Amino acid sequence: MGSFFEVRPATSADVPAIARVFRASFRAALPHIPDLHTPEEDVRYFGDVVLPSNAVLVAEDRGGEILGLIAFTSDWVNHLYIAPQARRSGIGSQLIGRAKEGTSFLQLWTFQANTAARAFYRHHGFVEVELTDGAGNEEKEPDVRLEWRS
Repeated sequence: MGSFFEVRPATSADVPAIARVFRASFRAALPHIPDLHTPEEDVRYFGDVVLPSNAVLVAEDRGGEILGLIAFTSDWVNHLYIAPQARRSGIGSQLIGRAKEGTSFLQLWTFQANTAARAFYRHHGFVEVELTDGAGNEEKEPDVRLEWRS
């Protein structure tokens, strides 16, 4: 796997496509959660907040279409989104593997209702360590914190 896509560092030119992948992925995985932001706000958030404060990698196909992204710091995975049509293609595994390089510890939050994400992270060695009622997140949706140690 991996021959149909390339992983590379994101650039500011990628931000609109990153925001589109985020929105499509989120909608597909969690259709019951209402949109809290407009697509334009998503673009601003990824461009003004995420890109400057994270290592951001994108997976793009041979035609240059961005199919997935990961945004992470030294010990947090802050975003991992795969376009719905590219799920189960190896992109997520490749991206989480890149985030693990050069570190011995990562943690992340996902929503409890996102059973596919929870299974994906468990498959990649993450352990669920904390469940919340969602009071601490913008969506007020129960979430779960996972940790990985090398």
